[in-house]
Amino acid sequence: MEKKEVISIVIPIYNVEKYLSQCLETVVTQTYPHLEIILVNDGSPDQSEAICKEFFKKDTRIRYIRQENGGLSAARNAGIDLATGDYITFIDPDDWVTEDYIETLYNQLIKYEADISIGNYNLYDESRSKYLIKVTEETYSEAVYEGREIIDQDAVQETKDMAWACAMMKLYKLSLFDDLRFPLGKNVEDNFLMYKLLLKAERVIHTEKCIYWYRVGREDTLSQVWTEKRVSDEMEAKNEKLALLGMMGYDLTWHRYIYKTRLKRAIEKLEEAQLQETEIYQRARMNLGLLEP
Repeated sequence: MEKKEVISIVIPIYNVEKYLSQCLETVVTQTYPHLEIILVNDGSPDQSEAICKEFFKKDTRIRYIRQENGGLSAARNAGIDLATGDYITFIDPDDWVTEDYIETLYNQLIKYEADISIGNYNLYDESRSKYLIKVTEETYSEAVYEGREIIDQDAVQETKDMAWACAMMKLYKLSLFDDLRFPLGKNVEDNFLMYKLLLKAERVIHTEKCIYWYRVGREDTLSQVWTEKRVSDEMEAKNEKLALLGMMGYDLTWHRYIYKTRLKRAIEKLEEAQLQETEIYQRARMNLGLLEP
């Protein structure tokens, strides 16, 4: 008998009229049909609302809400609050997914009785109109992680790419979010939440397969802008993570390595912006010094 478990897809929307139709078209044509597609318009001033309403009229699986602008975390949290599915996934509206995105994640999660199913991604560079391929059919693999090895693997994976570090390209049991939400008012919000979800998971399945297309090179996105607040928030998230994992007895070797790498990158970007005299720059240098052997 065919399973009919419902999967909630949360798409936060803000100023993406140029990309939104492509994203939504790949969502409504998924090979797994039992979907609840939640579009959260976070006060977008462009034509995104018209695009959402156009798709809403054509697909009964779509739920659409508009709220005052509160940022990415607020939009995702609104989607979580509305979700009624058995599982939940997040897709950013300027990206797109393969037609078997949900089917792949769901089948792997069921096959391995996992709490989180993780896929991988390739990239499209908007600034150069080029596809950047890092995951191919030849690189396909499946790996299951259980218990404490999940957090150990989290750090190892972050040395490779962002497949584990970001909220997207994953399918979660909705129950994992019972007492967790994305932090409001923070940049790099995934840094505050992802490891906490992994801590709650008893088993994770990682499928090395491209199911997600991640758009980079957009000049108007926060990920392209290194500000003092971004650096401050990232340091806060990483310090919190190291402190919590340390208290829980985890080996911090790879986690410290990742943090050092990110601090060096942040310091470089702050220097490029001529922000060497700022308090954030001095804190970044201090934190890097504390991590050095």
